[in-house]
Amino acid sequence: MMRTAASPTVIASGSRVAFDSEEGPQAGVVECVKPDLGNGQRIALVRVADTLDGMPWQVPVEQLQAVGARS
Repeated sequence: MMRTAASPTVIASGSRVAFDSEEGPQAGVVECVKPDLGNGQRIALVRVADTLDGMPWQVPVEQLQAVGARS
């Protein structure tokens, strides 16, 4: 689990998150958080509906913003 610098909320598997990308704002669910093998940076695999043919986005945890669950 990882807390983001901007938020005291813990980012972990199952967390709903938002982030900015070259394609614009994105929102999805964290599949898992793992360390980058090269530099040890924490990377989240985020599933975003209807993008990348179902492949998860790899996003540094510090670039994620936790969002509330949908009602």
